[in-house]
Amino acid sequence: MAEQQTVGARVATSVAAGDKLTFGTKLAYGLGDFASQLMWTLASSYLVLFYTDNVGLAAASVGILMLVARVADAIFDPMLGAFAERHPTRWGRFRPWLLFGSPILAVSVILTFMTIPTGDVGKMIWAGVTYLFMGFMYSAVNLPYGALSTVMTRDPGERVSLNSFRMIGTNLGAVALSAFTMPLILHFSGVGDGQTTNVMGYTITAGIMALVAVPMFWIVYAKCKEVIQPDITATKVPLSTTLKVVLGNKPLMLVALALFFVLTGLFGRLAVAVYYYIYMMHRFDLIAWLMMLPSIAGAIGIALFARLSKTLGKKKTINISMIVTAVPTIILFFVDPSNVPMVFVLTALYGLGNFAAPVIMSMVPDAIDYAEDSTGVRSDGTAYAAVSLGTKIASAVGAAMGAILLGAFGYVANAHEQSALAATGINFTVNIVPAAFSLLAIIPVALYPITEKKYEEIRARLEAKRAAAEA
Repeated sequence: MAEQQTVGARVATSVAAGDKLTFGTKLAYGLGDFASQLMWTLASSYLVLFYTDNVGLAAASVGILMLVARVADAIFDPMLGAFAERHPTRWGRFRPWLLFGSPILAVSVILTFMTIPTGDVGKMIWAGVTYLFMGFMYSAVNLPYGALSTVMTRDPGERVSLNSFRMIGTNLGAVALSAFTMPLILHFSGVGDGQTTNVMGYTITAGIMALVAVPMFWIVYAKCKEVIQPDITATKVPLSTTLKVVLGNKPLMLVALALFFVLTGLFGRLAVAVYYYIYMMHRFDLIAWLMMLPSIAGAIGIALFARLSKTLGKKKTINISMIVTAVPTIILFFVDPSNVPMVFVLTALYGLGNFAAPVIMSMVPDAIDYAEDSTGVRSDGTAYAAVSLGTKIASAVGAAMGAILLGAFGYVANAHEQSALAATGINFTVNIVPAAFSLLAIIPVALYPITEKKYEEIRARLEAKRAAAEA
């Protein structure tokens, strides 16, 4: 079994030495997703609106564009993950990507929030090329960032804690994004009535967010170490074998599917929520507050409830989260948009229920250990590439679905009053669709086979193998 292990299968140092992570290490790791919010989620939340209301592209065309870009990721991401895990450097396998890739990612984000002075075809080509480039660069940074958590510790409690810090960083980054993005866009658009934006406003805002994000990735590079080190003398497993192990890893595929459902609903709502606030509530002044409210509540929910996984188990904790997330948005569908206090309360409850993300993410390294135990092959990078690909597809499908539905219901860009059908479409897309995806996530979680007891057995066998190998 040992001779089948891929790069990263052996541990050069004692597992126990890397089990516990310091508060500073966890805090630094959380900055990575804070930075991601300022760039990738900036696009997830505002790019559809930018394309339709500022560049002048049709909503349906924008949806197709985003789906096509994710098809390209289906080829690129697994190749990137396989390359990273097979090429250790003196800085590690995953950390160098944060150092060198983040500045290029920053440039790609700025280019995406630009356009060219030409016809619709030229603008669509520019949008397609820059969005595709941004997606590739996001993979080149965020995929190694996520895979880094799989080699920082084997302790299951520390993994939940580490991913909790990551998700808190996600939510706090989203809070900062929501609080400052629209005010900055309006300011740099040169308008004071809060009713008009332009391309320049988006471009400068994207530049500010990118410049703030890059140093955060560099902090992750400096503070987060790869404890589970590869043995560079180990025989490298062929890529075909690695892909076979990853795709045959049932627990990993179920985790990826659960994340796909959760994040499709989350990113889909992020991409179209601003339409609800502009065209249903007619409250530009509340956009920043309502956009950041779910993230504030989400950070509180993670801090309060993610630890339930230690007593209730991961699967029950996730299912409770999905139900608590879905119910408020279903109710919100039937609430009059002019009832501002009720909109705020239900939006906060929706965010509070989003405490399952770190628990789901902690299942990824568990599933990687499961495959190593059963096959002898450890593929951190390729395995995380599969999960990362599901995440990116979810963000694209959510945003694309929102854009396509808006177009199907007759949405008219920049029209102060939408038709009754378009208004219903906005309400349905913002509230019912995310709830449906949250409830769908319960299905793969129910099928996930690794219980807490089973994982302890897996971990014990892996540690025994490593101890024997070192001896």
